Amino acid sequence: MNEMLRNRLSKRTKKLIISTLRFIVFAALGYQLLYPLIYMLSMSLRAPADALDPSVIWIPKTFTLSNFTDALRVMDFWGAFKNSLFIGLGCGILDVLSCAFVAYGFARFKFPLSNVLFGLVILTLVIPVQTIILPMYADMKYFDGFGIMKLVSAVTGGPDSVSLVGSYTSFYLPSLLGLGLRSGLYIFIFRQFFKGMPVELEDAAYMDGAGPFKTFFRVMLPNAKNSIITVFLFSFVWHWNEYYLSNLLLGNLKKNFAIALSSLRVDLQSVVNVQTISDPLAVVTRIQAGALLAILPLFILYLLTQRYFTESIEHVGIK
Repeated sequence: MNEMLRNRLSKRTKKLIISTLRFIVFAALGYQLLYPLIYMLSMSLRAPADALDPSVIWIPKTFTLSNFTDALRVMDFWGAFKNSLFIGLGCGILDVLSCAFVAYGFARFKFPLSNVLFGLVILTLVIPVQTIILPMYADMKYFDGFGIMKLVSAVTGGPDSVSLVGSYTSFYLPSLLGLGLRSGLYIFIFRQFFKGMPVELEDAAYMDGAGPFKTFFRVMLPNAKNSIITVFLFSFVWHWNEYYLSNLLLGNLKKNFAIALSSLRVDLQSVVNVQTISDPLAVVTRIQAGALLAILPLFILYLLTQRYFTESIEHVGIK
């Protein structure tokens, strides 16, 4: 009896130690993840004088919302929100459609050099966008639509190109053609999913008289819900946070959140009253408020789609 009691106590002690260590590890990881958010919230709610006070660590002595109101006004929050939302939603939907279509071809059809072409698709994941930005910008600045506009210009005498820079089309067009931001990853995700689906589904559709296109849109794509959610959320978030392409293709004509945040310091000093913004700490507190406002829509999106996104990752098998 004493031996059994010792064994039980020993097992309980081991479980307690393991549970304690697990809690410590997860608490440390949680703190590392939440620290930037807590810091931004604390800085954005405090007056500039509190930012210089060493006795103020987390809870401000003087709470103020002026940092948020100034950031909202200077960033043109609703204009930046509209631009980011239109780019994220439009590119997300187009990435899902185009990349799923391309991936289905790689997964189910055998054609010459298919493996080589798929290898080139994967290779796009490691090629920095800076290496192809000049031809991409030239294509958007002097867009010719496969040479059609030159033919029309020769007949009508009109312009032989049109500029897409400064419009949403400069983002929509690459996504429509499967050449958007990280489209190679999206094609890979869809391809892995389609390869794991039973061939009998397509055979049954072919027996019912459906062709490849109808089979894709009526059978395969509706069953790829998990991959669709994963790809859409990835595309939306990456386009939301994209600065390099946004600054090049949109510029100051249509600011999204990435551009608005990058120029917030300069805009604050030129727009807000110079007498109240001369202190660098006053700029810092407003920048923190602007950063918090920029990530707030993504945070809300995560809360709404967390369950679906987690399930999608598990079904798609991303490591």
